Amino acid sequence: MTTIRRSAVTAVAVAAVGLAGVSALTACGSDKSDKPQAQGNPAIATDWEAAWNNSDPQRLAALFTTDDSRYTDHAFDRTYHGHDGMVEWASNTKKFIPGASIKVNDAFGGADKVAINWTFSGQLAGAPKPFSVPAVAVLQLRGNQIVSDDDYYNFADVVRQSGLPADTNFG
Repeated sequence: MTTIRRSAVTAVAVAAVGLAGVSALTACGSDKSDKPQAQGNPAIATDWEAAWNNSDPQRLAALFTTDDSRYTDHAFDRTYHGHDGMVEWASNTKKFIPGASIKVNDAFGGADKVAINWTFSGQLAGAPKPFSVPAVAVLQLRGNQIVSDDDYYNFADVVRQSGLPADTNFG
């Protein structure tokens, strides 16, 4: 039941982000003015990808506000807070998913929110096969730093592609 709930939450999140993207792109329309457009690949998405793919967890943590930042991995039902939490999250990911990497496919947003369509790949420690799943991140920004990061992807796809039993529980 938990896997079904997580899959449903992921589907709702992806749909919401997709609708937001359509709204943002529609808002930009064919207006040829000098106004910045809420589409393309915002700089924070490029920095986020580079930090994620770096082996130093401090590099990822540096993108977040110091004290009030929050990261939630909705597939694994984990939330981390503050700078130390961001370091713990990045370290845990690299520990339990050696070779974990991301690839940003697209991103859009405005001054304080960015949605990132990305691919999450790696191999769970002890799993017989690697996985590669589509994912969505919704970032809340303050200036050029991340206040919150909500990641959505299908936990059942990760388990299935990894060659693990469907009832695998990661605690």
